[in-house]
Amino acid sequence: MTKVKIEEYYRRWSERLTICGGVPSNILLPNSATDEEFQAFLDNLFKEIAPGKRFILGVADTTPRDADFSRLKRIGEKVQTRGRLPLESGAARPLPESAIRQAAERVAPQAADAVFQTVREDVLNGDEKAIPGHILELLKRGVDGKSILQKGLIAAMEIIGPRFKTGEVFIPEVLLSCRAMNEGLKVLEPYLSEDQKKKAGKVVIGTVKGDLHDIGKNMVAMMLRGIGFEVVDLGINVETEEFVRQVKVQAPHILGLSALLTTTMPEMKKVIQGLEKAGLRKTLKIMVGGAPVNQRFAREIGADGCGHDAAAAVDLAKEFMITR
Repeated sequence: MTKVKIEEYYRRWSERLTICGGVPSNILLPNSATDEEFQAFLDNLFKEIAPGKRFILGVADTTPRDADFSRLKRIGEKVQTRGRLPLESGAARPLPESAIRQAAERVAPQAADAVFQTVREDVLNGDEKAIPGHILELLKRGVDGKSILQKGLIAAMEIIGPRFKTGEVFIPEVLLSCRAMNEGLKVLEPYLSEDQKKKAGKVVIGTVKGDLHDIGKNMVAMMLRGIGFEVVDLGINVETEEFVRQVKVQAPHILGLSALLTTTMPEMKKVIQGLEKAGLRKTLKIMVGGAPVNQRFAREIGADGCGHDAAAAVDLAKEFMITR
């Protein structure tokens, strides 16, 4: 029956049944129907269902998230101006303007947020090839860069972290999402003002002396960048003196120390002692991480916290910035 046009439904059954619907969901999508096509459809609809008895106008299935809110308003205005039937006195009780405005204010943010869904999906799906084009489309439509950054890119990375923590996604998916995020930032950066480029915080991170492992450290760095942190990655096998020098030069809010070997874990304590000796310890938070590292060890060496995996390290960094 889905192929029967609404006028045929109305002709056949309006005498016996109350018909609900009439507006296909795709007519509300700008990328599915032009404004002229939408208006022509609306005019024809009201013509075909006249006089409108036993008919409840509605959107088929559900209103899509990317629906053009102005089109929904125009449907409402059309009903108000042309949808009045010869009802008994007092039967029609149209909503007051104040109620309509309140409803519009509630719905508008949801419609606006849906604009960024494609970009979020690109990041979540790790689609580094598609995301530049989708961001450019939003920019051409007049969407500002800061909103794309916060509601598209960063919002997606805020989803990835918890999914990784609960085992819904794994290292390859996180790495792909980070790549897509980075490709998006390349396109977006020229459209951001210096004020809009303001970072969530600054982190210096590296793997301690004698340790050549960097996969976990790299994931932490990428995920932190993804949610708006500025990250200075010192790499692997970093000497204590280099950590101290970089903290002095970079003045970060957070220092991240990574070690995968039990034999290199003592180097973390040496770094903290070096910072204390240089008078730099009180100016920053220190988090440690790596497979053999735990919260007890972090306390013993004087660190501020331990991230047992990349997602936990990101949460810890966010907590540090809130409580600093």
